[in-house]
Amino acid sequence: MSYITYIPIENERVLSQHQEYTLTNYRLIQFDRGSRTSVSLPLHIIKEYKLTPNSAMFKVTNGIVNLVGALPKREEMRAALGLREFERLNMGGQRKICEVSGVPCIHPDHPYNRWISVGFHRPFSRHFYQTFAWLKGEEVFTYFPDSFILTNFRLYQMDAKTKKLFIFPLHMIETFESRGDKIKIKATSGKFELRGRVPRQDHMITVWQTRAWSNTPTEHLDWLIRPFSYIVPHHPLSQYEISDSARVETTFRATETTQDMQAPTIAGASTVFVKPVIKDKCTHCGAPLTWEQIDWTGPDQYACPACGSSHRVDYIRM
Repeated sequence: MSYITYIPIENERVLSQHQEYTLTNYRLIQFDRGSRTSVSLPLHIIKEYKLTPNSAMFKVTNGIVNLVGALPKREEMRAALGLREFERLNMGGQRKICEVSGVPCIHPDHPYNRWISVGFHRPFSRHFYQTFAWLKGEEVFTYFPDSFILTNFRLYQMDAKTKKLFIFPLHMIETFESRGDKIKIKATSGKFELRGRVPRQDHMITVWQTRAWSNTPTEHLDWLIRPFSYIVPHHPLSQYEISDSARVETTFRATETTQDMQAPTIAGASTVFVKPVIKDKCTHCGAPLTWEQIDWTGPDQYACPACGSSHRVDYIRM
């Protein structure tokens, strides 16, 4: 018996099918065991993805989607994304796919919208995605499920000592130091010292060097700390300013993450090639760990399939 209900839309073709998923030329319809719901993910919003036999992480235009269950094979996903038939759709066609899928339709001219909150999310990240607005050009750089979300615009951090939530717009941070389980931040509003799972120092430096928030209009910077319910009535989006027949140019291609990566050095003078490695066995329960069996919980975090304990990927020079 199938766990999902598939209702086709115009010009949609089924490429592969399973009792827990249906992959078409426009979207992936997947039963997520983590949230016990059916998730419909449009292919045109996928920017990067990581697939394992029983879990997946999709980096999309406005967030990250985690799925747990029987997922499509890598070859099937590559084929669906390689067809790129969604590029032939105009704005109305892409909006229809998003509305049928139950996800926000992101238009490149809109200054804000909602984060995507489908799939398996912990209460910490779900609170962020459902409460705050996504700003134009914002991307999740790295995160830890229960502790922090670092985007190229802001840091959303849980302080394990006081059990309080903090949002730090990056343009307000003057200095920072992250070591182990502690991060010190000097911002224009004061000095802060937070404990718990925190972003790595090199990740903070990378995001800081890009300075992506400098492209955001000054009058929109306060949206980084405002809830979505505040922004909408003060700055409503017109539903009629965009023609459904307008063409939408896709500026990126979805890529599958590989084990071999390259990262520029901080000085920027040369390129250092690094390789990610995982532990041979879990340090908590002793169970063996392999690339095929681990559960990915973030861009560089994974969980033991036996006990669920989280670990971070180590990077070594090649």
